[in-house]
Amino acid sequence: MVQLTQALAAALLATAAVAHPGGNVNKEILRRQAHLDHPQRRNVQSCKRSLVDSGWVREQHMRREARLHELRVAAGFAKEHELVRRDPAEVEEEYGAAAACTLDPESTEGPYWVVGELIRQDILTGEKGAITHLDINVVDTTTCQPVTNAYVELWGCNSTGVYTGVQARGNGDGSATAIATNALRGVQPTGQNGTASFITVIPGHYVGRTNHLHTIIHHGAQLLPNNTIRGGSISHVGQFYIDQNMLQQVEATAPYNTNKQAITTNARDMLFNMGRQGGDDPVLKVSLIGKTIADGLYATIDVGVNPNARQNPQPVNLWTANGGIPVPNSPWTGYPDSCRNCGFGGGRPPRKA
Repeated sequence: MVQLTQALAAALLATAAVAHPGGNVNKEILRRQAHLDHPQRRNVQSCKRSLVDSGWVREQHMRREARLHELRVAAGFAKEHELVRRDPAEVEEEYGAAAACTLDPESTEGPYWVVGELIRQDILTGEKGAITHLDINVVDTTTCQPVTNAYVELWGCNSTGVYTGVQARGNGDGSATAIATNALRGVQPTGQNGTASFITVIPGHYVGRTNHLHTIIHHGAQLLPNNTIRGGSISHVGQFYIDQNMLQQVEATAPYNTNKQAITTNARDMLFNMGRQGGDDPVLKVSLIGKTIADGLYATIDVGVNPNARQNPQPVNLWTANGGIPVPNSPWTGYPDSCRNCGFGGGRPPRKA
């Protein structure tokens, strides 16, 4: 598996494709390869027996079934007494066939991470799209126990491929209009089952990347009076993806179908391909709440982390009451033209002839 992965990494590096408009993902590929080659690497699959024997897999399966049914009842697509359950034994048997990664960064934080986001479950802030109720389960792969009292940070672009809280060439029209909003960004604590829940949208696409969500897992952070967090450590920096068939259906709906940027499919996205190596599965499990995407979606994913790992992602902006403001000396400042993390090998892009 390692030899196959290294061959894939070499092929992807040779293509020198962009991660964001004007950027380059060579650095991210190398970081992902280092994760896959780490001798102490473990994923959720490593904990399958413990999670099944403890009853956690069965409990989470039943909780997720109940949550989806609750959403369907609330939307008028089911009656309270109509809950039909799948045999938990089948779920236990299948669990861990593929699972999210751990220990080292699954991927980069990217050029649009904004620190200081609010603790909130509903991060829509008026954005339209395929409304998604997302449950993220966090598992400690060193103890095979759910991670409680951590904070899960989530952010993604809107349905037309624009990130809020930042201004950069290639981020939409490059104007400052998105700086004033923190839509589709937020933080949630993990509960007793290791679950953090959000209400967001399926992200749109933009040049060079398939549709994806970003996440960061915080441990030991302090909750501040202004409903943000500070301090602690970060164990995981990752990205979540959506099945291509579901993406095609989403992209055919409004406002996604107004997005004129070039589409990159999962199969052609190098970070997606690297993310699925080594038995990992960064793809959300998505269910329709009603009959169509417009009726809403319910999505779940399990993320394995080593809480003792230490990652050091770098934000570009800080969220304030006045919108996003630059973080001094950020390696992403000036993206994609002049930042320290820009271009090939993390340096400046080559000059045009």
